[in-house]
Amino acid sequence: MCYCVVVRTTLDISDEAWYIAKAIAHDQNRSLGRVVGDMILQAAKGAPGSAIAMSDYGFPTFRCSRPVTSEDVRTLEDED
Repeated sequence: MCYCVVVRTTLDISDEAWYIAKAIAHDQNRSLGRVVGDMILQAAKGAPGSAIAMSDYGFPTFRCSRPVTSEDVRTLEDED
């Protein structure tokens, strides 16, 4: 048997992860849920060119459209 079901749920994710996924959704004209779901599937499959990959140490890594600078990190630290 095969079921095609859409599941709705609430995710507790960081603001930073939400902003990244929201920006990707906006850039690609896709829903936020579709982007998050596709990213999870890509990471699980280890797809080449995936926006998310696992490092050799088991940490997720993300490809960004621009490099993250020290100033970006300082700005995020100041928000906390």
